[in-house]
Amino acid sequence: MMRVLSGETISAPAVLHSWGDYKVELAGFHPKFQYYQGGPELAGIERNFYERFKPDWIHLGSAGWKGFWNRPRKVEDGQAFIRNADDSKWIRIRDDYQLDVPWIDQVPKLRLTSKSEIDDYFAASPCTADDILRSGRFEHMEIIAREYGDRVLIAINDGAAGCHLSDHSFEETMVACHEKPDLVSHYIFKACERFLTDVRAAKECGAHAYIFSEGFGGSLDLLSPEMHERLEGDTKRWFYAEVRKAGMLGIGYWLGDVRPNMELINSLGMAALMIEESKKGFVLDPVEIRKTLRPEVCLIGNADSLLLKRGPPDQIREEVRRQKKVADFGPFVIANGSPLIIGTPPENVDVFLTEARA
Repeated sequence: MMRVLSGETISAPAVLHSWGDYKVELAGFHPKFQYYQGGPELAGIERNFYERFKPDWIHLGSAGWKGFWNRPRKVEDGQAFIRNADDSKWIRIRDDYQLDVPWIDQVPKLRLTSKSEIDDYFAASPCTADDILRSGRFEHMEIIAREYGDRVLIAINDGAAGCHLSDHSFEETMVACHEKPDLVSHYIFKACERFLTDVRAAKECGAHAYIFSEGFGGSLDLLSPEMHERLEGDTKRWFYAEVRKAGMLGIGYWLGDVRPNMELINSLGMAALMIEESKKGFVLDPVEIRKTLRPEVCLIGNADSLLLKRGPPDQIREEVRRQKKVADFGPFVIANGSPLIIGTPPENVDVFLTEARA
């Protein structure tokens, strides 16, 4: 993996886009618990998944808040529950993974009125690398890195910097892009500046790569390439350069149709580009994208995760053989394009990896 992420055209490694519910359920837990686990327990979940499939990377997410780790949990009628702080009642974990309780937000609301107001917004909630380390957010990764870090790539996938406006609805975010583009651009810069703290803390805990789920508003399809360049072009070029300076490989998981935005993507100092499978009304042919991607940037593939769930095995093998051809045109990693889906038969995952390594 290190070789192909350094731009070498070699036989394509095979990885699994495995962030999310699947590995939690595979280890015998209700998937809604994933944001309430951490430390040795979450490390055990990651270990169980890796030892079962042996992909060419370990694809981690963050741990939940440390205060949740040791609270009693239960599953009742298919619903997941966790005890509250004083152990007096059960709290349901909703379908959006949030606790079914009212929250009081102590952080000032972002009004997007001026650059100084945006600066004050970020200054109101300072966060250092030591704060992150004490929180336990990467404790499971530190355990996994000690066990596997000298022989397999450790990659943390934990959102992206400035991919949406805090305290703004989707509609408000899209309107702000057109009415206040300079302020939105400044917000993205400040968010990226803050996120570098996460990158440095992850490096300290043994990560080799950081995967950023990119696309302002949630997908590249929402804004024109010209608007993306105006809002985040300079900032993202600076950001990925800083990630490299921190000793980390930056991997951009650019959501949506990347093809109209290849000029921006090719201007970034990424080690690799991850793409989604064909969906949402567009078709992403990895051969086409590999040919337009800067030669030294690795492409990570986009086999359909729904195909891995449904099969049949012959169609999975056919898709892997199609993906393998991409390596003829430059650095490439065989992968599924979005997280493994709950209910995917492990045997189908075995077929995917076996064919990839054939």
